[in-house]
Amino acid sequence: MMNNKITRIIANTVGLAAVAALGITVYQLGTAPVKENAPKEQTESTGQEEDSMVDVGNSQVESENQPLIQEEGEENQDYTQDTENTVENSLEDSEADEDNSGEDANSDEEDVSLGEETLQTTENEDAGEATDVSASAVNLPAVNFSEDTLMEWPVNGNILLDYSMDQTTYFPTLDQYKLSPGISVGAVEGAPVTAAVNGTVYSIEQDAQTGTTLTMELGNGYQAVYGQLEDLTVSEGDTVKKGTTIGYIAQPTKYYSTEGTNLYFAMKRNGEPVDPIQYLP
Repeated sequence: MMNNKITRIIANTVGLAAVAALGITVYQLGTAPVKENAPKEQTESTGQEEDSMVDVGNSQVESENQPLIQEEGEENQDYTQDTENTVENSLEDSEADEDNSGEDANSDEEDVSLGEETLQTTENEDAGEATDVSASAVNLPAVNFSEDTLMEWPVNGNILLDYSMDQTTYFPTLDQYKLSPGISVGAVEGAPVTAAVNGTVYSIEQDAQTGTTLTMELGNGYQAVYGQLEDLTVSEGDTVKKGTTIGYIAQPTKYYSTEGTNLYFAMKRNGEPVDPIQYLP
């Protein structure tokens, strides 16, 4: 009886020990390895799935991006071509602008050259005119008559009528005696008449007695009067040098028809007659 109990106890103990050992072994072999391998397998499977998904994604991305790359390539090619065309057009425009600028610059230079030539010509003309005026002013004879001035005969010939303001003189054509404010010098028709002294032409008039009559300012209040003239070579305002031809002997007026062709020559000082013989050689 006691032996059976002991045997049962031993058997139960061994069985429990075996169960415990088996449980421990199962636990070690089953539980721990399963925990370690499961994530690995899951990780490997997940990695494969991810790789496949990445491959699929890359394929899709590549397939999706390939047209985009081609389009971008075409767009880049078009953009490059447009850029080249733009650059070429810009270069052509720049060259055209440079040519136009060169032409404009040349035209501007030509205009400036023409303007400078015109200005220089104008200045030269002005300078020439100034020189001419200055030269004329320098070459103008001095008009400064005085008591000591010696004149020359305006025409060669004999005195037909003398100066006489103190007493009357006989005039053959008029057949009367009267005062004579000037002299009449006989000369052939067409003979040249010269300026007896430097002077400026003051007036040219037609007189009934002396015909075409020229009055010349001599300076200091003196005047010289030339009558019976034609074909004058001077005008009013001209300054005439001594010995210069001023006209020619004309047909006498009816007041000197008997005396014949002659030069009427008279002098005045402050409007009053003076004897011209005093100043003639």
